[in-house]
Amino acid sequence: MAPIKGHVISGRLMKDIKILLGEKFKRLYFITIVIIMLLIQASVSFADNKEVDFLKAALTGDIATVEKLLKEGIKIDLQNPDGFTALAVAAQNGHAAVVNLLLKNNAAVDLQNVQGGTALLLAAKNGHVDIVDALLAKGANPDLQSTNGLSPLMVASALGHTAIVNTLLAKGANPNLQDEAQTTALHLAAQNGHLESVKALLVKGGKPDLQDTNGASALILAALSGHQPVVETLLASGAQPNLKAVNDFTALILAAQNGQTAVVETLLAKGANIDQQNQDGVTALMWAALHEHEDVVKLLLAKGADSELKSASGKTALDMAKNPAIIELLKAANN
Repeated sequence: MAPIKGHVISGRLMKDIKILLGEKFKRLYFITIVIIMLLIQASVSFADNKEVDFLKAALTGDIATVEKLLKEGIKIDLQNPDGFTALAVAAQNGHAAVVNLLLKNNAAVDLQNVQGGTALLLAAKNGHVDIVDALLAKGANPDLQSTNGLSPLMVASALGHTAIVNTLLAKGANPNLQDEAQTTALHLAAQNGHLESVKALLVKGGKPDLQDTNGASALILAALSGHQPVVETLLASGAQPNLKAVNDFTALILAAQNGQTAVVETLLAKGANIDQQNQDGVTALMWAALHEHEDVVKLLLAKGADSELKSASGKTALDMAKNPAIIELLKAANN
């Protein structure tokens, strides 16, 4: 899944309105970005000094030493205890000349380290477009996933490497692959506001309504984070504005909760249910009132939100409001 402000991995259903589902989304998507950024820092550990020298040379871009050791018969695809090959560490660190030399000598392109990372995934993570091109030209599998299900396309989408996203898609990468939390590249691009990547994924068949393990769609995540251009693009591509995540949270409810006025307006224009209640009976207006988002309260009231609806605990938006200006707005609406 969030940096990315949350990758939805797991979690108990929200039982109290004081627990913010939006904050859970943000926190858990942040976990995914940490996983991506840690996708495996290479270490050099061998008993044989030549093996150490070979991997170190690839890691640092020392092409002369790499070439020398290849001529001496070093095993080109040897892996250290973490599963790293010379090709992987060179790709990770952007040493294109070393990568090209290794590929010329038939290095295996799809070997995985202990976390499932390939040379392609590592190059995609670090934004090395030329190396991604070279690996794909040699037949690297664009859909090979790490142990937690991340693909090169997901990583590039999460980090905003749009050129690499386009390259991977052109080589047939599947935009709808899902990781262990059912997150797609589109979820990750949308959550981070990477509009051009979102557009590219949609053009190549990315499904805007796929939901992760907590029911979040790309639209829900974009709305939560306030990425109005992404929200608009997803809606124009057929994303359902009233899709429900866990506890019946919708894009509108989460946008209102987080004070995303422009997103709220966009969603309403595309048919979002203004009075949708989550499983606790809380509406967008109640959330906006509770969290003191005066502009959102004004907008929702102007668009006809029902200020007298009650939550499961019997409270109205006025009961939840703390801000004096919002209290006056709601009192006026109730008269």
